[in-house]
Amino acid sequence: MKWVGQYQLHVARFARWHALLGAFDAAVALAAVWNAWQWSGHVELPMMAGLSLGMFALVLAAQFPYWKISPFTLLHGEQGWKLVQDSRRSQLAQVRGVSLPGLLLVLGLSDHGRVVLPVPSDIPPTAWRELRTRLAM
Repeated sequence: MKWVGQYQLHVARFARWHALLGAFDAAVALAAVWNAWQWSGHVELPMMAGLSLGMFALVLAAQFPYWKISPFTLLHGEQGWKLVQDSRRSQLAQVRGVSLPGLLLVLGLSDHGRVVLPVPSDIPPTAWRELRTRLAM
């Protein structure tokens, strides 16, 4: 196999990622309100409203690490994938990509656990194509 060289991508803007998370939060909140509205007039309303509020709180708690993402640099070379984030460099294993409208999620495992890296499609087209090629998408 012929080696194609080092690839480096720096991502510092996450507006689309935060919009996606916000839309999901809005959908969960709408479902909670609809559930409480459907149970209005029933004896079980306080229990169902509490359950809906609890589910919304669980979704927000699960999303918390993804809201506070910081700029990162993704590197791909002969030694595999590397991540530089917050002046910390780590090796990534089992790197995969998930394509969403206007966004590419790079998923991997590091020595600190799971890593979800959102890459917006407004990067240069050649960098976008190269990343998709290296992720075999």
